[in-house]
Amino acid sequence: MADHLGSAYAAGFISVLVLVLGSVTRFGARLRGTWHVIYVVTAGAALYFNVLLGVVGTFSETEPTFFVVQCAVVLPFVGVTVAVISGFASERWPSARCGRPA
Repeated sequence: MADHLGSAYAAGFISVLVLVLGSVTRFGARLRGTWHVIYVVTAGAALYFNVLLGVVGTFSETEPTFFVVQCAVVLPFVGVTVAVISGFASERWPSARCGRPA
């Protein structure tokens, strides 16, 4: 129980650090340049860590289905994050559209 609680605290601590970095990019750098991409990645990562805590809380880490569920949770987060970054890249840099019409 103690090491399970410790891993939850570690994931929560990482989530807070990622949220602090996201807040700096959002309010400090005002999403200029590459900071916009960093903000999207940090927001997605912080949300993933919070969902991961819920998944870890429902499963024991020794169950074989834990890995399958964890993959099912991480894949949508990666897909949405890449899609959002691609959308912002095509809006900001028209040459990044890779031949797609405007």
